[in-house]
Amino acid sequence: MKRLRLNKRGISNVIVVMLSLVLIVIVVANVILWSYEMNQLDWERMQEKITLANAERITHSPWFTSQNEYAISVGSRLNGTYAYTQTVDANYETFREELAQASYNPTVYNLIGSTKYVSGTIVDLAADNDVYMTFRSYSSAFSSQTTYAHSETTIIAGTTYYQLKLASADSAGVTLSASGSTTGRKLLGRSVYPLIGITSVPASTWTVYYRGYKTGLNLIVHCDADILIRRADGTTRTTVATGVANSVNLNRDTWSTVSGTYAWGSYTVVEETDFLEVDYYAHVTTSQSNRNAYLRIDDSGLALNDQTRVAGMMLPSKFTTEIELTGLSNLQTWQSLTWTVNSAFTATNVNTTLQLYNYNTSQYPTSGDGFTGYTSSATPNTDETRNQTITANPAHFRGSTGEWKTKIIGVKETNSPFNLKVDWVELKVKSQETYRIDIVGEFALDVSTYLLSYARSVELQVRYRAIDSYERWFLKAYNWTNASFSDAGFNSTAGDIPTTGFRYYTVNLTNAWQSYVRSDGTIRIEFCDIGPDVNQTIVDVDFLGARTVVDGVRFSLQNDGSVTCHLVALWVLSSTVHKRYDVDFFFNSGVSTDYVRVDVGLPQNSFIVKAVTERGNIAVLRSP
Repeated sequence: MKRLRLNKRGISNVIVVMLSLVLIVIVVANVILWSYEMNQLDWERMQEKITLANAERITHSPWFTSQNEYAISVGSRLNGTYAYTQTVDANYETFREELAQASYNPTVYNLIGSTKYVSGTIVDLAADNDVYMTFRSYSSAFSSQTTYAHSETTIIAGTTYYQLKLASADSAGVTLSASGSTTGRKLLGRSVYPLIGITSVPASTWTVYYRGYKTGLNLIVHCDADILIRRADGTTRTTVATGVANSVNLNRDTWSTVSGTYAWGSYTVVEETDFLEVDYYAHVTTSQSNRNAYLRIDDSGLALNDQTRVAGMMLPSKFTTEIELTGLSNLQTWQSLTWTVNSAFTATNVNTTLQLYNYNTSQYPTSGDGFTGYTSSATPNTDETRNQTITANPAHFRGSTGEWKTKIIGVKETNSPFNLKVDWVELKVKSQETYRIDIVGEFALDVSTYLLSYARSVELQVRYRAIDSYERWFLKAYNWTNASFSDAGFNSTAGDIPTTGFRYYTVNLTNAWQSYVRSDGTIRIEFCDIGPDVNQTIVDVDFLGARTVVDGVRFSLQNDGSVTCHLVALWVLSSTVHKRYDVDFFFNSGVSTDYVRVDVGLPQNSFIVKAVTERGNIAVLRSP
């Protein structure tokens, strides 16, 4: 037993010794690794040598110039490229004014006849952009017609109606029967005709025809109708005619026709959403059991004259839409004019007439200059552009104060109204006194460094010279809100008059700059003359750019070490300020660089700036 106890104690001692050795190895290894890492960090830290040479306040970013060729909507480029306008030097780009076409769009519309305005505004006619002014046609001719009742239905205020058919009968029929023991009036069916586009219905005499047969003998059937005007909500506006029953002993097991005549007085439509409705009724006048009367409102197996119908109705056979558009133009000497109309119809094959008013003859032309006629597309809602250029006496199409007007007429032989959709109407004139130039460039502000959230404004600058020392020149920018070039809100909107040689012209966008700068820093600049004149001017552009107005700091850094520096923090200290700013800025060994911050402010009095690297080195700058 004593030996056993000694053996157990020996094993325990061995285990303790082994565990102690393991722990010693782990500790020593970690100490060695930590020592190595500390030596490596210390070595890298010693290799990093940064200097904070200067910290100065800045009031603006560098100038940003165009990186693409300018767009010229009016004028021409004689020589040079956009690259010549990026710096002030001996190279410049040369442009020349050219004859420009002045464009005018309508400012007022007038409805002719009973044409109805539907939607859109006169502003929608200024561009071909699928944004329309829409007008509804009106019934311009009527004819005596026969309409057939059939089973095509429409729902008005929850009630199902049968719609009148102005053609052959449908194949589907509807059959109702009245029992021989029933003597009450029974509704056979309803037919409606929409009054959209109809202002009035002429007086006429209608005949309502019913088609029916009976089973058995001695059964007399009354057939009559109610004719009324119903509102869109299903309520009755007025009853035009009712009753006029016709009693007849129908032929047994053979179709026969029952008819009744109604006088329709001229009716003026109150609301174009109303419906003309015909209600067909039947009732028996004898009580015979096992007797039935059948009346059919539609059956393609019957000849048209044998079907249930209304004859003699004066219904629309033609619809017309007609509008007049007027505008203003200049009073210069016109060399030519081009007038353009882009429109579409919701119907097919509409006979279309476009006319430009001739003030010399005091009328709209019916042929030649100022007249265009065509048949619209066989596909509805198809935009079609028609234009005409007039070179002979173009001023005849302008009034004494510069007014002009055009008329659009659409006519179609149809029983259904249609809409005219006008997309674009333009009068473009070329004059002898219309020398102009318009230069547009796109610029990109550096919004990653010069944050827009800290921008105070934006400045535009051009260095140019022009041979006409009396013509005024303007810098404008594209307003992303209003989708147009403007100088509204600029510190100067009067333009600049050049003198001899090159000169600078600078404008500040003040607090209106946010409307002119897109969120990605894009700004479009327009350099243009004041407007048309008789002199053809040549202009040289040496520099054109944009820059951000800020209140920031530029830090000058030097890396004299052998490793790349990663700046992670800046401290600005003074007697009243003690503020830290996060930084994530790398710069290579042997490099002098500037680091700009527009969200950092320097104290007015003495201050200390500390630049801290990721490795813990600190560069210190003390103000004088």
